[in-house]
Amino acid sequence: MNIKKDKKTGKWYFRLDVGSDPKTGKRRQKYRGGFLTKKAAQEELTLIQSKVVDGSYFEPSIEEFDVFFNRWFEKTYRKNVEVTTAESRRTIADKHILSYFKQTKLSNIDTLSIDEFYEAKVEEGLSPAYIKIMHSILNQAFKKAVTWKLLKTNPVSDSSPPSVKTTKVKTLWTKVETKTFLNLVTEKNLETPYLLGIFTGMRRGETLGLKWNDIDFESGKVHVQRSLTRTKNDGIVIKSVKTDSSNRIVMISEYVSTLLKGHKKKQDLIKNKLGISYIDNDLVNCTFDGKPIEPRNLLRQFHTLIKQANLPKITFHDLRHLHATTLMALGENPKIVADRLGHSRVQVTLDYYSHVSSELQKLTAQKFEDDFFNINVQ
Repeated sequence: MNIKKDKKTGKWYFRLDVGSDPKTGKRRQKYRGGFLTKKAAQEELTLIQSKVVDGSYFEPSIEEFDVFFNRWFEKTYRKNVEVTTAESRRTIADKHILSYFKQTKLSNIDTLSIDEFYEAKVEEGLSPAYIKIMHSILNQAFKKAVTWKLLKTNPVSDSSPPSVKTTKVKTLWTKVETKTFLNLVTEKNLETPYLLGIFTGMRRGETLGLKWNDIDFESGKVHVQRSLTRTKNDGIVIKSVKTDSSNRIVMISEYVSTLLKGHKKKQDLIKNKLGISYIDNDLVNCTFDGKPIEPRNLLRQFHTLIKQANLPKITFHDLRHLHATTLMALGENPKIVADRLGHSRVQVTLDYYSHVSSELQKLTAQKFEDDFFNINVQ
């Protein structure tokens, strides 16, 4: 724990005990070096010592997630559940959790990373109930990481997995709140991806993968046929949508068409200004120089804009629900709503938005009663 001077560099350094390793039980030593003066080294040493004494000193693990997860699962989780449960959870973990996080450092996975994982699974078409199982697995794993002193906090604790359908309906933005958000993003010239989410029900990946060639302004048709995503091995890729029902034509209103045309004019001006520096991928939503937008960056921007607008926090996928819920509440034919969302069956739409269809059923029943007892009707 003595402060020493490196004879080669002339700089000061020290080593000190900072407790025991949670895995081996052996004492851990911390090295700090590169100090220009002995006084600077002493001040850092004193600071670390005080944290060690009061228990506030902490250094997150540099272990990779899959190494930690496999150790936790096999040595702890498997021993505390039924064999069939362990087998089913192992399959889910291998297929979804480990394939997503792979060799990411345990300490680099924060709450935003967890939320992005959930949204990615929603966009894959997995049910909220299935994703909730993954949420439970992750929560138990990270909780144990905190117990083992590999992490200081559990990033899953404040995450937002999709709500499993219950009698309580998730609160979406009101019409006033939605207009407030649109006004803000329009002022900032950032409205296009959010406009598409709200007015067409397109998924995040579909909005980022949309190309100008997919839009027929004359007929007001948008062909949703591709989606942008980030993969661990290949980075950002634009691929065809996964199902026949997702490959769909969505009609847009004059308002949306006008804003998209305005966006294209601005984009063309930038393209002409940058010349060969502009990477033309024909994308509707792209970076300043034409490159695809990182899905994570759009999500960060969305959360920042929500805070600036002082609105309740929702997910990007909730814009899709906002679109569908509004149409259902207006009494739109469920088949039309299902087609716009890319649902394979109308029943999927009815089941998901049953709370709205129930309200419409009440209104219909009342309309029948009013008409039946109207003495002026023969």
